[in-house]
Amino acid sequence: MNIQTEHRPASTGRTPYDEVFYPGHVYGLTHPNHLATIAAVYGMQPARVERCRVLELGCGVGGNLLPMAFQYPASEFLGVDLSGVTIERGQRNIAALGLSNIELLHRDIMDVDANFGEFDYIITHGVFSWVPPAVREKMMMIFKQNLAPQGVCYVSYNAHPFSHMRDMARDMMRYHTRRLTSMKEKVGQARAILKFLSEGSKVTSVHGAVMRDQYNRVLKSPDELLFHDDLDDGAEAFLLHEVVERAGSCGLQYLSDADFSRRNLAGYSEEVRATLQRFPDSEFMARDQYQDFIDGNGFRRTLLCHDDVSLSRQIDLEFITRFHLLSTTSPIDLDACVTDDSAMEFENQDGSTIKVTNPLLKAAHLCLGRTWPRALSFDELLAGARALLGGRMADDDRRALTEAMFILACSGEVSFLLSRPFLLQGASDRPQASLLARKQAQTGPLVTNLLHQTVQLEDDRTRDFVQLLDGTRTIDQITTEMTKRFGETIRMDQRDSAGHPAEPLLLSTRESVQRSLAMVGKLGLLGA
Repeated sequence: MNIQTEHRPASTGRTPYDEVFYPGHVYGLTHPNHLATIAAVYGMQPARVERCRVLELGCGVGGNLLPMAFQYPASEFLGVDLSGVTIERGQRNIAALGLSNIELLHRDIMDVDANFGEFDYIITHGVFSWVPPAVREKMMMIFKQNLAPQGVCYVSYNAHPFSHMRDMARDMMRYHTRRLTSMKEKVGQARAILKFLSEGSKVTSVHGAVMRDQYNRVLKSPDELLFHDDLDDGAEAFLLHEVVERAGSCGLQYLSDADFSRRNLAGYSEEVRATLQRFPDSEFMARDQYQDFIDGNGFRRTLLCHDDVSLSRQIDLEFITRFHLLSTTSPIDLDACVTDDSAMEFENQDGSTIKVTNPLLKAAHLCLGRTWPRALSFDELLAGARALLGGRMADDDRRALTEAMFILACSGEVSFLLSRPFLLQGASDRPQASLLARKQAQTGPLVTNLLHQTVQLEDDRTRDFVQLLDGTRTIDQITTEMTKRFGETIRMDQRDSAGHPAEPLLLSTRESVQRSLAMVGKLGLLGA
C-alpha cells in the first residue's frame, strides 16, 4: 500500500514514547469485524472486514493494527504515530511478516488530511485524553473528513465520574515526582507516595478507602502504563456527553458504546432498570451517560458515525440469527445427561457458570464449546444441537434457541460477529500455527491469536512447540524434535478426587504433542 500524499515532514523532536517504549497490544473492541457488527446491529451497512480500509491514529508499534493486517490480506491498514523510534520497530515487524497491506507512518496527527483518503474504520485507542486540545480538535476533523459514508470511528478516553478519583491520585503522584526525570524513579516514587498515603489515611474515612483503591490500581499497572498514562502532565478526562457534543458540532453522531453488553440492564435493580428503559431512542446517549454515573465508569470506548446516517435503536429477538456465534462454554460434569430435563452446568473461560435444563439448549452449549474457536452461524448451531440430540426436532426449537442466544449475547456470555473471524485449519498431518504467533513466540510469552486476543504461552516448552508448527513437519517429526529438547517422557503431577497427590502420570512425548496441538487449537493459534 502506498499513500500518495504531500505530507509536511514529521516532527523531529523526540517524544516520551521514544524514551520509554510502550508495548503494543491488541484491543478486541477496536477490531473492524467487531465495529462492523455493532454498526449492523443499529441498522448501518458497514464495509465487510474482508475488504476494507482501516486508519489508526496513535498506532504505536502497530501491536493492534498489524494482527488485523495479517488476518485480512485483501484489506488495507494505515497507522500514524509521532514516535519515530516506535514506528521503526513496527516497520521491522511488518517486514519480518512480509506484509504488503499495512503501512506505518512517522507523522503528526496534525498532518493527516483529505489526501489520505476515506477509511471504513478509524481507530484511536488511548490517545484522545493524552494530547493537547488542538490535537483533539484535529482528531474530530479527521473523523469527519476521512470516514467513509457508512464508516465507524472508535475513540477511547479517560472518563468521569471515576476519573475524578483517579485525577486526585494523579495530582499527588505528579507533585511528589515533579523533580524526577528517570522513568524508574518516577514510577517507583509514584507507587511509594500512594502506599504512604493509603496507609496513613483513616481506615474508616471515604478518603482512606479511595486512596487504598487507587494504590491497588497503580500497584497492578505496568511501569510503562503508569508512566505514560498517570504521570503524563496533560492527561484529561471527559464526560461522555462532552465528547459526543463536540463530535456533533463536527457532523458526527453517537453510535454506541463499543461494548454491546453495556446495554444489558439485568444486573441493576428493578427501579434503576425501569428508569433507564424510559429514555426514548432520541436520548440514547443520555441513557448511557446516566449509566456511567451509576457505574462510576472511568474509561470510555465510544463509537461515532456520520450524523446523516439513519440508526435504528430497536433490537428484536431475531437480530441474533443474522450473526456468527462463539462461546468458550464447557460442561463441568462431562457425564451429565444432555437428552433429559436435568440441570447441566457449563463454565466459560472467565469462570462464569450457567445452568441449563432444556435439552436443545444444553446441546447448543456443547456444540459452541466443542466448536470454539470457530464461529457458527445460527442455522449451523441449530443443526449441530439437533444432531447432538440424535436428530430430534421440535416445532419451537428455533424460537427457543433464538430467545436463549439473544439473552446470552446481550449479557456478553456469547459473542456474535458479522463475519466469521477466521477459518480454523482442519485436521492435518503437518499442523501449522499462524506465522504471527510463531514470530511473537520467538521473543516472549505473549502472542496474538486469530480472534484478536492476547494469549500467554505458559513456558519455554510451549513457546518452542508453537514455533515448530510451521506446516513443514509431520506430527512424528514434531514428536522427534520435542523428544530431543525435553526428553522421552513428560511428568504430569496428578491428584485424586479428594485432592490428594496421586502417582504421577508419565505421558509419552507423542501423546503430549497431541494434547498440545489440541490446546493450541483451542487458543485460536492454528491457521494458515
